[in-house]
Amino acid sequence: MRSDILTYLKANLVSGFGVSEELPWDASGQPLYLKNMKKIYVDRPQTVQEPLIETLDDRGIVNESTTVVVYVSTDAKTIPTNYDTMVTTVKAAKALDTTTGWRQRTTDVVTTFESDNLVTEFTFNFTKLS
Repeated sequence: MRSDILTYLKANLVSGFGVSEELPWDASGQPLYLKNMKKIYVDRPQTVQEPLIETLDDRGIVNESTTVVVYVSTDAKTIPTNYDTMVTTVKAAKALDTTTGWRQRTTDVVTTFESDNLVTEFTFNFTKLS
């Protein structure tokens, strides 16, 4: 899922913003998106399975959810004029991968301030039955 989001973001690049192939953290655990403003970082997917229907033959149905978090920071004092376009474009990545049976796709957007940075965090949740 991470590679699909990266491919989408590179193909739909918003002027003034870049996309990094790197994970959002350096080797010491420091966030790279705070050092490289206006560069979009995509984290590794996290997958969770929850039993939905249990059967006696252990072939039950599970709800499988994959979560991918995307980070980008900008200068909080001078937000780029195309910031809203970038947010809309990144949020649209939830429509990816229509062939693998995702029955629900959501995107939550949270903004926080860290020092002089406005950090925007997109949390994509993809859910399917398996």
